[in-house]
Amino acid sequence: SEALELLLDSNADSQAIAAMHEKLGGAYTQRGNLDEAWQGYRRALQLVTAEPEAESDHLLHLYNHLAELGTRWLGLFNTSPDIQETRTYIDAGLKLLEGEPLSGQHAEFLTYQAFWYVRNQWESADTQERGKFANLALQSGNEALRIAEELHDTEAIWLTLDALAYIYGKQHKYQDAHKTQHYRQKFADQIKSRVELNDLYFSLGWTHEAVSDYPTSLKWFGYSWRVAQTMESPTMLLSCLIGRMLAWQRWNRWDEAQQAASSILQMVEQYQHNEQWQLEALETLTVIAYLTGQQEEGDGYLRQYKRVLERYCTRADTIATMPLIHLAREDWTRAAAEYRELLERSEPFPSPNMLALLAELVVITGESVEVQKASCERAIAAAEQSGTRRSLAIALRARGRMHLEQHRWKQAEADLNQALKWANDLDLPWDKGKALYCLGLLYRLRSDVRGKNRPNERKADLGRAQSHFEKALGFFESLKAVHDAERARLALAQDHWAPV
Repeated sequence: SEALELLLDSNADSQAIAAMHEKLGGAYTQRGNLDEAWQGYRRALQLVTAEPEAESDHLLHLYNHLAELGTRWLGLFNTSPDIQETRTYIDAGLKLLEGEPLSGQHAEFLTYQAFWYVRNQWESADTQERGKFANLALQSGNEALRIAEELHDTEAIWLTLDALAYIYGKQHKYQDAHKTQHYRQKFADQIKSRVELNDLYFSLGWTHEAVSDYPTSLKWFGYSWRVAQTMESPTMLLSCLIGRMLAWQRWNRWDEAQQAASSILQMVEQYQHNEQWQLEALETLTVIAYLTGQQEEGDGYLRQYKRVLERYCTRADTIATMPLIHLAREDWTRAAAEYRELLERSEPFPSPNMLALLAELVVITGESVEVQKASCERAIAAAEQSGTRRSLAIALRARGRMHLEQHRWKQAEADLNQALKWANDLDLPWDKGKALYCLGLLYRLRSDVRGKNRPNERKADLGRAQSHFEKALGFFESLKAVHDAERARLALAQDHWAPV
C-alpha cells in the first residue's frame, strides 16, 4: 500500500512498519483476500519477534490472527498456508496462556486446534489417522465450548459453535451441524462484525443444503450475498454464488444453476481472480450440458475444467475428480470406479451422497447380489443417520432397482414409492421422474413375468406402467433431460405395442 511504501521510504522504525503490516492484514481479511492478509500478519510477527522484549499481549494478538486465518478461513485461500507453520502459531498461543486464568482466548486457541485437526483428517491418506484426527477435533472443540460457556464469553461461544458445526459437517452429521449453527444464530444480535454475520448466513446456507432444505438454503445464501456486497469482497461474493449454484443444481433447478455458474465465470474474469475459483462452475456447466444433450458445449466446458485442474491441482488431487461428469455422460463403469476410489480415500467418513450414487451404479452395472445389497444398505443407513434426505431418496431408489432385478415385487414397489415420496416432499423434478420411470419398469416387468395366465393383473400392470412412464416423461421433458426422456419414450412405445 502507499502508506507502507511511505513508511519504508522514510526509514521508519521496525515497529511502526510492523503496525502497518498488521493494519493491512486486517484490511485484507475484511475484503476476503486471505493470501495477502496472511503475509501481512506474518511480516508483522517477524518484525515484532525481532525485538528483544516483545510484549506477550501483542504476540498473542498476532498468533491469534494467524491461527484463525490458517484454520477457520482456510477455504478462502488461493494457496493454503503450510499446515505445520499454522500449528506453530496455535502452540505458541497456548504456551503464552499457560498458567494464566482461563479466558476466552483459551477457548479460541483450542478452537483453532480443532479446525487444525479437521484439516489433518481431511488431508491424511490413512483411514485410522483420519478417525483419530476426527476424534481429536471433537474433543478440542467441546473443551473450547465448555470454557467459553463457563466464562459466558459470547465471542468465544460464537467461534467454538462455528467450529463444532464445521466438524459435524465434515463427519456428515448434518443434523448436529444444523442444530449447532442455529444455536450460534441466537447470539447474532450481539455480533457487530459484518465478516462474522456473513459467515453465519453463509454457514446456514450450507447447513440447510446438507439436509436437502434447498429453499431455506437459498434464502440464507441470499442474506450472505447482501452482506458480502457491502464489504467489497469479490472472494466472499464468489463463495456465496458457488453455494447458491450448487443448491440450485441439487434442487434440480438446472436453468438457475447454469445462470449462477455463468455469473461465477464472469466474476472470476472481471476481478482477475485465481482460475481455480471456476472449477465448481465449470463442473456444473459440463454436467448440465451433458444431461440436456448439449454434447459440444459439454465437451468445451470439460476441456476448460481439465485445463484448470491440471494447472492448479497436484496429481494426487486430480485422481477421481470427475465422477459426476462420467455419471452425466452415462459412463457408468468409469463413474463407479472413481466413486470407489473416492470412497476409499474418504473412509471412515464417506459422503452419504457419494454412497447413494455408488449404490445405484453398483445395481446398474450388475455387480454381485452381495455387493449390491451391502452398498444399498450402507447408503440408506448413512443417509438416515446424516439427515440428507435427497441422498436417502437416491439410496432407496437404488435398493428398489435391486429388488426389481431380483423380481422381489413388494420390496421393490415399497422402496421406489418411498423414493418417490421423498422426491415429491423435496420437490425434486429429476428424481421424481427417475422414481416414476423405475416404477414403470417394475410394473412392465411384472406384467411380463405374470404372463397370459393372469390376464387381468397383467393388463392392470401394463396400465400402471404406461401411466408412470408418461408422468416420468413429463418431468424429463420439463428439464430437457434428453437421454432420460428418450428412454421414457422408448418404454412407452414398447408398452403401446405390448399384447394384452
